[in-house]
Amino acid sequence: MHERQEREQDPDFDPGTDGDAGSEQHGEDDAEAGGDGDTGADGDGDAVNVANKKRPRKQPPAIRCSPSKFHELLKALPADLEDIVKARGFGGLLGFKPTCLDRKLLTWLMLRLNPETMKLELGGGKVIDVNEHIVWCLFQIPKVGGDPPYMSDAEARVRRNELGEQICSSTYKRLGIRIADTKEQEAHGDLGLRAFFMAVFQSLLFSNTDSCIRLEDVIYTEDLDNIGKINWCKAVVDNLSKAARLYKKDFAAKGVHAPLIGCGIFLMVSFCCIYWLL
Repeated sequence: MHERQEREQDPDFDPGTDGDAGSEQHGEDDAEAGGDGDTGADGDGDAVNVANKKRPRKQPPAIRCSPSKFHELLKALPADLEDIVKARGFGGLLGFKPTCLDRKLLTWLMLRLNPETMKLELGGGKVIDVNEHIVWCLFQIPKVGGDPPYMSDAEARVRRNELGEQICSSTYKRLGIRIADTKEQEAHGDLGLRAFFMAVFQSLLFSNTDSCIRLEDVIYTEDLDNIGKINWCKAVVDNLSKAARLYKKDFAAKGVHAPLIGCGIFLMVSFCCIYWLL
């Protein structure tokens, strides 16, 4: 799987300025995400940021993996698109049940995930493999094929701008493409299908600390006809390996407030299901 920047955050989201311009904090998974960000409104964002600086507060772990958002997407998915999702090999996601994350447990698991061996080293001789088969058992997404497609950042940025104009033209330049925007598009044929997959990748399978659709989400969904021919199980494992390396690096400086990226719900559910069998 191609690794672009080590931190896998998209620092170039918006067409005019750098940084994540669409930091949103809503729902149970985002309410504790931390980070104040630019509200996007001219003048108002600066005032909010100044106010926040005057009121320092304890920042909990930043995390965007959001099974509750994912379930909101499922509720909005039309029946005809459900059939297409199944035909593309992602039908297992439609039956995914977990709806929340335990941040303390996830922090504990990330510290015990060895990014080189991809094993959860739990102590006392107990080890859980993090591999493609376990990912498939949980999500039942495609596990045969190559790595996700590659596209240059410049080209992906152009494609994202085009999508932004189609999906949320009135707010895109200020806020980016948000999960709420993609949900509103799910009834709109191919665009709705692409919006669904982008949101799934951002909110569940490949989450980082961004709140908006990233370049990777655009690249991965460019070819909907062949999206089922990618080994997405391997991609999830590769992404978690990167997440574990970054978390251990950040933990040294930030402790439990280090951001948690990657498919956290996979680690948590796998641990809960397998640990008691060891």
